[in-house]
Amino acid sequence: MSETISREERNTRTAIQYLQHIVDGSGKYGKASFDKAFALVSDDFEIEVLPGSVEMPRMGLPRYRKWLEPMVAELFDDFTMKILETTAQDNRVAIEATSSARTKDGRPYGMEYRISFQFNDQGKITRVKEYVDSLFTARFYGLIREK
Repeated sequence: MSETISREERNTRTAIQYLQHIVDGSGKYGKASFDKAFALVSDDFEIEVLPGSVEMPRMGLPRYRKWLEPMVAELFDDFTMKILETTAQDNRVAIEATSSARTKDGRPYGMEYRISFQFNDQGKITRVKEYVDSLFTARFYGLIREK
């Protein structure tokens, strides 16, 4: 018996797989896991990290990979993500998630996310908007210091 799934279910599964492959890229799977994640995106893929106060430019896939892969490999020893909620409609999926990690120098890391995905009709991810905690991000990356 074959399983027929809706477009929303297909896209939700793809979004979760994408995130899991990105998370796995911070561990022993490295580039192979990133390859799996980015096989799920379209040729015109774009990602934007928001809010604007984190000052991350909108990036296409080549630029994003050039930034993401070395940063994750150099910074984190382990990284986990927990999906809290998903919502899907048409060719859009929204995910609320949290992460926890430890850096190679022993610092704890934890983030709250709201990640929006857009898909084309073939089920490939065309756009990601990743909303992060801007205050935590600025503190963690040393952009601001506590008094």
